[in-house]
Amino acid sequence: METYDRKTPAGAVAYFRHRLQQGDITGAMSCFDAQGTYIERDGTPIKGLPQIERAIGNLCVLRPTIKGGVSHVTIWEDLSVWLDKWEMTAISPDGHSINMSGHTSCLLKRNEAGIWLWLVDNPFGAAVLDI
Repeated sequence: METYDRKTPAGAVAYFRHRLQQGDITGAMSCFDAQGTYIERDGTPIKGLPQIERAIGNLCVLRPTIKGGVSHVTIWEDLSVWLDKWEMTAISPDGHSINMSGHTSCLLKRNEAGIWLWLVDNPFGAAVLDI
């Protein structure tokens, strides 16, 4: 069994991606701060854990493999900005291959236990990395 050090931004991201791949909605949702926001592909913000759970649940159904590129991390006190490129592969429920890629721009917040949680998860928000 793999272990993840969620007390580092890299460990928190690895844990989240692993929970998605396992189809573990509870584990994936444990990565979000109570005040978290998830940004849809079209830029629409989704606020509130029940609403975020619907979006994350759609990913968990796919059980995707998500591989990240070199990350760029800035930490200031209990906040962290995470930027990276990612590639995702999965099989849809009807058997079709899914291949996606994007640029993550996330804001994480360290909680009282020292665990990094998503305050803003924007998986399509850092296209500027291509510049």
